[in-house]
Amino acid sequence: MESVASVTLSVGSTTAIGVEDDANNFSLGANQLIGSHGETYHTPKRTSSLPLCGSTYEPECDDNLQPVVGMQFDTWEDGMAFYKAYAHEVGFSVRIWTTHKDDDGVPVWKRFVCSRQGWREVPQGAQDIERTKPKRKFKLSRCGCEAMIGFKRKPDGKYEVARFVQSHTHQLISPSKRHLIRSNREVTSELRGKLFTCHKALVGTSAAYRLFSVEYGGQDKVGCLKRDLQNSHRDFKRAIKGADGQILVDIMRSKQVANPSFYFDYQLDENNKLTNIFWADSICRKNYSLFGEVVSFDSTYRFNRYDLVFAPFTGVNNHKSCVTFGAAFLWNEKKESYEWLFQTFLKAMSGVAPKLIITDEDQSMRIGIESVFPKTIHRLCMWHILSKLTEKVGATMKNNPDFHERFMSCVWGSETSSEFESQWCSIISDFGLHDNTWLQEKYEARESWIPAYFMEIPLGGVLRTTSRSESENAFFRHFANRNLALIEFWVRFETALEEQRQKELQEDNASLHTLPLLETCWTIESHGREVYTHEIFAEFQQQVVAARDHCHVKSMVQIGEVQTTTISSNSGKVRVVTFNTTTKAIHCSCRMFESMGIICRHIIVVLKNGGYNEIPSQNVLHRWTKMAARQLAYDANGHELEGSSTCLSPTMQKLYSETRSNFSSALHASKHCEEKMRYLHKVIADALVQLGQIDLVSEQSKVQEFESFVGTSFPSVINIHPPDVAKTKGSGKRLKRGSEQAVNKNKKRSKTVQKVQDK
Repeated sequence: MESVASVTLSVGSTTAIGVEDDANNFSLGANQLIGSHGETYHTPKRTSSLPLCGSTYEPECDDNLQPVVGMQFDTWEDGMAFYKAYAHEVGFSVRIWTTHKDDDGVPVWKRFVCSRQGWREVPQGAQDIERTKPKRKFKLSRCGCEAMIGFKRKPDGKYEVARFVQSHTHQLISPSKRHLIRSNREVTSELRGKLFTCHKALVGTSAAYRLFSVEYGGQDKVGCLKRDLQNSHRDFKRAIKGADGQILVDIMRSKQVANPSFYFDYQLDENNKLTNIFWADSICRKNYSLFGEVVSFDSTYRFNRYDLVFAPFTGVNNHKSCVTFGAAFLWNEKKESYEWLFQTFLKAMSGVAPKLIITDEDQSMRIGIESVFPKTIHRLCMWHILSKLTEKVGATMKNNPDFHERFMSCVWGSETSSEFESQWCSIISDFGLHDNTWLQEKYEARESWIPAYFMEIPLGGVLRTTSRSESENAFFRHFANRNLALIEFWVRFETALEEQRQKELQEDNASLHTLPLLETCWTIESHGREVYTHEIFAEFQQQVVAARDHCHVKSMVQIGEVQTTTISSNSGKVRVVTFNTTTKAIHCSCRMFESMGIICRHIIVVLKNGGYNEIPSQNVLHRWTKMAARQLAYDANGHELEGSSTCLSPTMQKLYSETRSNFSSALHASKHCEEKMRYLHKVIADALVQLGQIDLVSEQSKVQEFESFVGTSFPSVINIHPPDVAKTKGSGKRLKRGSEQAVNKNKKRSKTVQKVQDK
C-alpha cells in the first residue's frame, strides 16, 4: 500500500477526506468519498478542466511540512525549497508567479502558485484562422487553481510567509506519480556530467536514461524524465550556438598550451567563418615519425551539422593496425583546400613528407599532392578503379568469365612491368578493346595503380587500396553523425582516438609478454618470434613453413663473395636469390622484402642452408619490431612527441583515477549491508561538508558546467564563426565521386529491368 497524504474535499458545505489512487480519475472505491461520519459522496465526472462542481481539495500532511503564515526563512530560495517539498509531499507542481523588487533589485515580494493556476488564453479569432501548417498538439493543464504562497521581505532581510492558500480546485497527484511533478524534476549537475560522459562514449540520451534508471534503482529515483535529459542536451546546443568554431579553436589552443607538441592550424573566410582546420596531437605526430612512410588519405565522409568534409591521415603501425597521423575538416574539395591541408600537414610533421600516399582518383587531390609532395609516390586505390570495370567494358565483357579471369590475373598477378604490359596488350587484342578510352586511360596511368610497378618501392605493397582509410572512417563513424556540432564531434573524436590507442597498447602488451607457438624446429623462426610483433610474426611464420614444405634448391653458384641460388617451388615458379656472404646483403627476385618489409621463403631457404640461425639485422625493419613504438621522437622545435592529449597533470590524473576507483570499491563493498552503507553515507556526507568549507566558490551555473565538460570557457566575444548549418538528415555517409555514382545508378537500373522481366 502506498502512503499518501490526506486530501480534504469540500463539496458545497460538506467536507470529506479522500485520496487519489493510481487511476487517471480521482476515485476511492466506486468513485466514492467517505465522510467523517460515514456519509457517502459520489465524485462528479470530470468532463472538462473546470473545477469539479465548485469542489476544493485541501491537502493534509505532517505539521512540520505544512506552511503557516508567519513562518520565516533566511532567503526566499529557502522558502521556495520548503514550499516545493510540501508540494511534492501532497502532490502538485509549483511555479513562480510574480516578483516585486526594490530599487536595488532585491526581491521584496515573491509569489509561488500551483502550476494549474490561471487559464490558458486563446487569442480572439485564432480558431477561425486557416493554418497552412499542422498545429502542434498540446494538452491543457490550467484550471484556475488558487493555491499559492507569498513571501515578503522583512527589514532584517529575512523572508516571511505573508499569505498562504491551501485549497486546490483539482485532484492531487498520487505518490506513485509524484516523480512526474514538473517542479520536482531536475537535471542535476551530476546527471548532466554523466549524460555528457555517456555522449562521449557513444551512449545516446535514451540509453543513458535507462542506464541511470538501473543505477538509481528505478525511473522514479532518477529525479527527471528522459525528456528533461533531452532538453538539457538541447540547452547545451543552444549555449554553443554561434560560438562552435570559436570554442573548437579555443580548445585546441588550450591543448597546445598544456602540451606544446599539439599542432593545429585553421583558415577563415572573408566573414570570419571557419572553413578549414587541421589538428594532430603529440601521439599522432610521434606515430607519423615512426610509421609514416606510407599514408592513406581519404576525404569522403561528413560527420557534422555543417557538412564539412572529414579528412583523416591514416597509416599502419607495427601491429598492422590503423593509426591516425592527424585529421582535418575541409569546407570543400577544391585544389586550394587540399594544397592548404597538405602544406599544414607537412609543417606539423617537421617538413617530412610521406614516401608513398594512396588516395582515390580525385583530380583536385592529385593536383594538391603533386604541388606539395613532389617527391612522394602517389598511388591510386585499386578498388576504386576496378569497381568501374563492369560499367566501362560493357555488358558483353561483363558476362565473359574468361575476360574477367585474365584481366584480374594481369592486374593482380603480374610481378614485373614487362609481364603486365605483355598480358594487357594480349587481352586488349583478344577481346577487341582497342577503342575503349577508359582502358586506354588506365593503361597510361598504370604506374600509379598496378602492383607490379610498386614491387621495388620500399613498403610499396603494404597498401594497395584505401581500405585503411575506409576502415578508419568506419571506425570514427561509430562515434559521430551528421547532426553533431564541432565541439560534440571533437569530444567523440578524442574518445575514438583513445580507444584506438588502447587497442595498440593491448597489442604491445601481448607481443611483449606472450609468445606464439612455433611450427618448425628452425631457429630462424624462433628469432622472428623474438623480434617481430605477433601480427608480423604470423606472416613471417607462413614464409618459414612454406620454405620448409614448398621450396627446393635447384642450383647454387659461388663467385667470390656473391652466392647465387636458384629455388623452385611447388607452384612451378623459379626464384633467384643473391647473397653477399661478407656484407650479408641478400636479395630475391620475388622482391617481397622490398615491397612488404619481411624476408620471403626463398631467402629463408638460403639462410637455413648457409647455417644462419637469425635474420640478418639489415633485413629486420625496426618499424615491424616489438620495440618500434618505444623509440623516442622529437618535433622540429625539439619537443618530445609523447604524452597524453588531456590537459590534466599526471598527478591529478592519478589522483582522480584512484579516488574514483576507491569510491566504486567502497560502494560495492557496502551494497548488501545496511550498517556499512550507513557508515559510508556518513563518511561521504562529512567529506562533502569539509569540501564545501575548502571550496568557497559559488555553485557552478549550467553554462559553467558545459564549459567544464568541453574543457574551455565559452567566449564572450566571438571572432571565429562556425560555417552555415547544412540542411541534412541521417548519419554521415561516404561521399561518392561522379563516376562511382554512375556505376551505382546503372546497377539500380539493371535491377529494375530484371524485376520487370521476372514479372
